[in-house]
Amino acid sequence: MGNSLIPLHYAIVKHFMDGRQDCASGVVSALKADYGSYKMLTLKDVEEALATAKENGVLEECGYDLDSNGGLVVYYRMTDFGKDMVGRYIP
Repeated sequence: MGNSLIPLHYAIVKHFMDGRQDCASGVVSALKADYGSYKMLTLKDVEEALATAKENGVLEECGYDLDSNGGLVVYYRMTDFGKDMVGRYIP
């Protein structure tokens, strides 16, 4: 059984390579077609992956909003360091 998809955490970061700004729910929606069967494609797990990428300097927070339930929504974008790292190491 061959799988040509890159690992999910790489796909999450690559989602931001074109300069887009997005939040965890946007990432889940964008990746659902290819990664929908992955157990880790949940809002909680994607939020954790985004926060980790931020702590590693790959992403930065660029905006905030409230969802329909009054919960905080954090928007991210790729840093220059992140673009360099992704360009070098993620196919």
